[in-house]
Amino acid sequence: MSREELKVAIIIKDNRVFLGALATGCDPKMTTLQGNLQAALERVPSFVEEANREWDASPHNPRSTIPEPVPVAPVRTATVAAGKLAAVKPDQPAQQGFF
Repeated sequence: MSREELKVAIIIKDNRVFLGALATGCDPKMTTLQGNLQAALERVPSFVEEANREWDASPHNPRSTIPEPVPVAPVRTATVAAGKLAAVKPDQPAQQGFF
């Protein structure tokens, strides 16, 4: 089945080519190959046919089955009681610097 709107992306870096196809209401399809612009242009028709077949079977990738993370209880921190603050010497910084 042909799509109402189809976008094809070609990105070339050194000797590697990225091909991407986007269609309305479908998840994107992507692949990489070795070559140049000529190799990419020769691959586009078959890549679009493969993408259309996959989109006809299932326009969206299956939902992830990874379980949600378990919430972690907040960590309690110690508090300093009023009037018992640590003494800071005037010639020392309140917190030691790293640099």
